[in-house]
Amino acid sequence: MNESFDILIIGGGINGAGIVRDASGRNLKVCLVEKNKVGSATSSWSTKLIHGGLRYLENYEFRLVRESLKEREVIKRIACDITTPIPFIIPYQKSLRPKWMIKLGLFLYDNLGGKMTIPKSSTINIKKEIPNILKDQYKTGFQYYDLQIDDKKLVELNIYDAEKNGATIIENRKVIRAKRNKNIWDIILDDNTVLQTKILINAAGPWINDILTKVIKLNSKKSIRLVKGSHIITKSLYKQKRAFTLQNDDNRIIFVIPYKEKYSLIGTTETEVFSPENPKIDDSEIDYLINSVNKYFIKQISRDNVLSSYSGIRPLIEDFKEASKVTRDYVFDLNEDDSQAPLLNIYGGKLTTYRKLAENVLLTLNKYIVVDDKNSWTANHKL
Repeated sequence: MNESFDILIIGGGINGAGIVRDASGRNLKVCLVEKNKVGSATSSWSTKLIHGGLRYLENYEFRLVRESLKEREVIKRIACDITTPIPFIIPYQKSLRPKWMIKLGLFLYDNLGGKMTIPKSSTINIKKEIPNILKDQYKTGFQYYDLQIDDKKLVELNIYDAEKNGATIIENRKVIRAKRNKNIWDIILDDNTVLQTKILINAAGPWINDILTKVIKLNSKKSIRLVKGSHIITKSLYKQKRAFTLQNDDNRIIFVIPYKEKYSLIGTTETEVFSPENPKIDDSEIDYLINSVNKYFIKQISRDNVLSSYSGIRPLIEDFKEASKVTRDYVFDLNEDDSQAPLLNIYGGKLTTYRKLAENVLLTLNKYIVVDDKNSWTANHKL
């Protein structure tokens, strides 16, 4: 194979999948290269939620929350077969966040995204509405809604659409070298295939700076922080189709979510790591999640109740805050030089905003290639 493309993307996670779908639907010749199977790393080890990011409001990230809420509505429409609206209960605990703060946060959450088809928040009597789940001291709860999703399927559906639109998807192949010329990149794969592309996009997630320094041979202008999010799975802790958002003394929150009919999914932790390879849950993370559940639930759990676990690495943009406060927003690093072909590095991002990220990528690249004027076609076409 010695093909030439308008755009070549390194990385088959949700961001790469969203970009290849959007670009292929605009009649661009586009290729995606993934070293494993698409959606096999971070994008399939999430908490499996499309959410506005209620807790981001505490960090004053109103723009990110607004965009996320709008995208939650879009994804509910275009991926209705793999999404389910689910109510979340925040048990009120006086010592952590005052009622007015939670109510204000939920008011903003209900309204920042504009008109929504997802139900608005409400205050509930825990004893009446969800008896025999939480300990006696938890009497008041605040209920809001988000979407549960099959994250890996979301990646695969974007890839499937891209292939239908003529995109080239190459799995189980590594890019080992990228040679930059005046108007074109030569991309060499580990089977000695040479591909050419006008624009190179580095969407390698946790491996972004590895690709930049070792393959593209450029120094990174931005630092990332690798944060491991771990989850445990137990048999269902209760029968109701509701999830819980549990507040912890360290101001972090843990979700307990009904999962695949018979199970409860509990997560996530936020532990800084220094390599994206083979993430596994630590004993301290298991204890943290168990203790969080046992603080609230009548039914106590131990390590014996943990049926399985998984961990994923999130590449966050380094801003030198504690892990839970580091932004989940995305940043584009466009490396452009009149004498050389352009490179776009994509830092950060989250499952919820992948489609908008892809749309903004195409707008950013509009000066280099002729992009069909379909600014948001992906918002109106079902996956």
